[in-house]
Amino acid sequence: MKTFKLVGLEIERKVMQNKKFEELPLEGGLIINREDGENRWLIEALLDKQYLELFEPLLQQHTEIHLLATISKKANVPAKIFGNVKSITVLEEHISILIDGKIGRGSSIEEAESILGGLLSKGLEGDTLLKEFKTELHRRKKNVRNTSV
Repeated sequence: MKTFKLVGLEIERKVMQNKKFEELPLEGGLIINREDGENRWLIEALLDKQYLELFEPLLQQHTEIHLLATISKKANVPAKIFGNVKSITVLEEHISILIDGKIGRGSSIEEAESILGGLLSKGLEGDTLLKEFKTELHRRKKNVRNTSV
């Protein structure tokens, strides 16, 4: 298993007829790659107690949730995760949420490979390739929050 710092977490919420990601202000968090061959990850997020009312029904009803988890650095493209709340621990001022999930289709590595393949097929190379690759990554990072998982 490999453990990484969780630096950003967003949860998909239904607002009217649309689904939108809401950023959860983390007090701290970890994300663990189980390295089990099934692409399963454990997320522990430390949140303000106000989020207890959001997560308790999800735990009790075993509802699958869709998340965007940013790992290690805020500049990284968030990973799309489908998971379930496994436990909630109430602390003095915070709650600790444990989520078991899988990285969804279009994980950052697969997405980067797809972008690079497309740019190479256009015949781009050198500095032009690098510039277009970075531009496309940043464009997709912005768009991932505006679309449903």
